[in-house]
Amino acid sequence: MKFNLTIICFLLSLCLFGQTSIDPQIEPEFFSADEEITITYDVTATSLQSFQEAWIWMWVPGKGIDAPSNINPASSNSSATNPAKFTRSTGNSGEVYFSLTLTPTEFLNTSAENIESIGMLLKGNDWSDGQTTDYIAQINDGFSLVVDNPSGNYGFYNSSESLSIEARTSETATIEIFVDGGLIESTSNVTSLSTTHTIIDDGNVHEIKITATNGSETLVKNHTYTITPTPSSETLPLETRDGINCGEDNTSVTLALRAPNKEHVFVIGDFNDWSLSNEYLMKKDDEVFWLTLSELTPGEEYLFQYLVDGELKIADPYAEKISSQFDDAEIISDNRYPNLKPYPGSETSEAASFLRTNKSDYVWEPFTRPQKEDLVIYELLIRDFTEERTFEAVINRLDYLQDLGVNAIELMPVQEFEGNLSWGYNPAFMFAVDKYYGTELDFKTLVNEAHKRGIAIILDIVLNHQFGRNSLVRLYNEGLYGNPTSENPWFNTTPKHDFNVGYDMNHESQYTKDYVDRVVTYWLEEYNIDGYRFDLSKGFTQRNSLGNVSLWGQYDASRIAIWKRIADVIWAEDPSAYIILEHFAENREEKELSEYGMMLWGNMNHTYINAAKGSSASLSQTYYVDRGWSDPHLISYMESHDEERLMWEVQKSHGLNYSLERAKLATAFFLTVPGPKLIWQFGEFGYDEELNNDRLGIKPTHWEYLEEVNRKKLFDLYKSIINLKVKSGYINEQYFHWSPSGLVKTINIDHPEVSIYLIGNFDDEAQTSTHKFSKPGTWYDYFTGASFEVTNPSVEVTLGAGEWHIFTSELIENYIEDQEITLSSPQSLNEIIYPNPTDNEVRVSGTWNHSNYYITDQTGRVLFSGTLKDQTIDVSNLNSGIYFLTLENQARKLTETIVIR
Repeated sequence: MKFNLTIICFLLSLCLFGQTSIDPQIEPEFFSADEEITITYDVTATSLQSFQEAWIWMWVPGKGIDAPSNINPASSNSSATNPAKFTRSTGNSGEVYFSLTLTPTEFLNTSAENIESIGMLLKGNDWSDGQTTDYIAQINDGFSLVVDNPSGNYGFYNSSESLSIEARTSETATIEIFVDGGLIESTSNVTSLSTTHTIIDDGNVHEIKITATNGSETLVKNHTYTITPTPSSETLPLETRDGINCGEDNTSVTLALRAPNKEHVFVIGDFNDWSLSNEYLMKKDDEVFWLTLSELTPGEEYLFQYLVDGELKIADPYAEKISSQFDDAEIISDNRYPNLKPYPGSETSEAASFLRTNKSDYVWEPFTRPQKEDLVIYELLIRDFTEERTFEAVINRLDYLQDLGVNAIELMPVQEFEGNLSWGYNPAFMFAVDKYYGTELDFKTLVNEAHKRGIAIILDIVLNHQFGRNSLVRLYNEGLYGNPTSENPWFNTTPKHDFNVGYDMNHESQYTKDYVDRVVTYWLEEYNIDGYRFDLSKGFTQRNSLGNVSLWGQYDASRIAIWKRIADVIWAEDPSAYIILEHFAENREEKELSEYGMMLWGNMNHTYINAAKGSSASLSQTYYVDRGWSDPHLISYMESHDEERLMWEVQKSHGLNYSLERAKLATAFFLTVPGPKLIWQFGEFGYDEELNNDRLGIKPTHWEYLEEVNRKKLFDLYKSIINLKVKSGYINEQYFHWSPSGLVKTINIDHPEVSIYLIGNFDDEAQTSTHKFSKPGTWYDYFTGASFEVTNPSVEVTLGAGEWHIFTSELIENYIEDQEITLSSPQSLNEIIYPNPTDNEVRVSGTWNHSNYYITDQTGRVLFSGTLKDQTIDVSNLNSGIYFLTLENQARKLTETIVIR
């Protein structure tokens, strides 16, 4: 499958639906990128024979180039996909063929120099209809040599077996075949040559070399082989773990691959020219193959793979750095990972592992993690947070996040995933940092610099599933990247729930337990991160709920046991590490996990959106106490990477300014609720790009929004309340009471040091209601410090549509350097004009913008009138004295005395 901008094709094609193994016939056999070709698939007697329509999906491997017609489903944009539609035909005996004629450069809309090979598959209208496996066709521009048999670089044969050797060329040539340097067949002025060779049975590795010469150019193909080997049985060295084990002398490593029921494994790499050698045949201890490599240069990087049973080439599943045939060309061309070794495409295929000895230790800054209940987490996708899409660019924005006040960053997955531009939930190698974002050192620096600013780093991690490039999947699977087989001890052959993507891990298997334990301890040890958010945590179960989503969410004791075991492993390594679950299961189960010390996501997106639109939606489930929980372990959120943006939803039916005011109102009643909170990146300045128009696609950053006055006010609101929550200690369940239902909502915090009263009208019309202040006396507007007197604790208040206030019984820090957010400076409780007295202008709080106003003198004479804009009235032409300002709109009328100095 093509590894393109999003992971949609992986989610649907590779993971949920089967692939049919069919190779196409291409005419002519040898072709250049700008030459017309005809591609034909014979689907007779396959699951695709019933197709009445089919389309080609084409790409350039490793270049990030897709055909413009790569659109799924094909019927969603027929004008774009029609060029990719096959012609169906039938043979005399009922054979079914699909054929398509095209020119690669035209079809892929790129120049010939960009095309060294083309990837293709045949698919139905939708991925769910079915597809073929990937096929890679080489571009043969000029003189070419193709070896049809033996295939591949390596072979393992039986004693005295007769091996057929077949080669062909694109033009007449002299073709010669050598075995171990000795010529066994030679013919001139031909385009093909075939012969047989009797396998040499001496236990050594032998080389078959085929050359073709046209008089001016010589081409060479090699194939090495040996008798199917029997590895020696030797005990695994003590303290050797699965993966790459560096020796103390920094000149050796011991490689260990756990591969039950496999027969033999060779190590191939740049240290042995990617060739078979008995010296690199791994030894065997029960189900573990192992080999010690010596005489390595300390600090030098080497690339290697495991060749399993002579057919399968995989990277080490525990490798901390991966070389990708698909992704690395773009990373190198954009210099995203300086001095990255190019993928050895002329030597091998599939992912390769890096190994290096003598790695230096990183010096970490001391850091004290915030308490769970105090967390304000900023969910961040590195791909979309800056235009650079790098760890370094995030580092350069850490001061911004520190100023905002958040004390934790939750990074969407950074482990090596398939493709370069992804959300990251299509993981392949769980111990490797994805190189598109930068180097391992860059990531460590990001963690360290965040810690310096009091910000924890939480990793979003994916262990419900893995995708097709994962080596543990590929050890036992169908085809190149297909479904796990029943032999696979890490994965289920069929997912256990309907929401699975990728290949479902079996968390009751000891193999999976051991693997997961290594993953979750590794990132704590190596990168000093502060905890994990586990994606799709409800999927960690072997209880089969396919076809019954309701059952999946019901109380599952086996799933609880799995999570308690994983938590115990994490806390044994790091007792204060955060464990956050994306669970969404029955409340009884979530409560039990919460009481064990884990935190759980609480999705309040739709509720807050509806409230912001003017409904009476209850916000009660934002608060862990209202769910019946005893511990503040509910991480509620208004937005996340998965949920539509509040601003976009509100703007669908209202204007920008209305939506920004409603975002302030919703935020005030979100961040002041006790317990940990999560905000999605850019929510703090009213990000309003739609999520679901291109759900997984790149979104613009809109940092320029901070230059807009009203959006900056929303940012200041976030900053103010986040800092109040994190630094003051006032927002505490011990002193918290609220009325989260109805159109007028209130929050009352009676802290011993200060009482805080939050009142807000979520209606689209003015509302009058009675409110009880906790004590009489002087109260203050939290944002401006302006005071007013409360003589009777029971006060009738009229609030305009969307109007809200935070009042405090004492002057307290608002953390925004006297910037005015709501433009509220109370002298009376409801609507206030300020500054008063004034010299040049007055401002009006509340929701009076675009209302009519007029100013009269003490005789009632109207001096001037107008329509309020930007909540400001110019009074510089008035003489010193006392005047009356009247504001009026369809909902209400207000008159206040103003004094001109």
